[in-house]
Amino acid sequence: MISDVKKRLFKALTVAGALVLILAGYALFVNIAGFGLPCVFNKMYGIKCAGCGMSRAAAALLRFDIKTAFSYNLAWPLFLIYGIWSGIYIFIRYVVHGESPSLARPLWLNYTMLITIFIYGIVRNFI
Repeated sequence: MISDVKKRLFKALTVAGALVLILAGYALFVNIAGFGLPCVFNKMYGIKCAGCGMSRAAAALLRFDIKTAFSYNLAWPLFLIYGIWSGIYIFIRYVVHGESPSLARPLWLNYTMLITIFIYGIVRNFI
């Protein structure tokens, strides 16, 4: 019989793999089509949110064009590192301990990220 840990590992790998495929597929679509989903915040208020340009930055990264990725959104490395950290944390806690997904620890990191992205979202409209 398969242990609970192995079942959770298989389930987590399946979800993680599907997420990677969806994100890579979307970035590939943006790369080929030249456009992505419009930012609702930008359409409503006419200013850039903290995440504006992330689709185009991801498409540029698929082409290994780091300079262009930075021109679309300066914060993409921050989003990437935080996403990887959170993903690994949640993955390990679920597989090893069977805990449902929650905010990664330490909590101060989540709050710092939230405040940083909020400030970046404001400042990027004045640069």
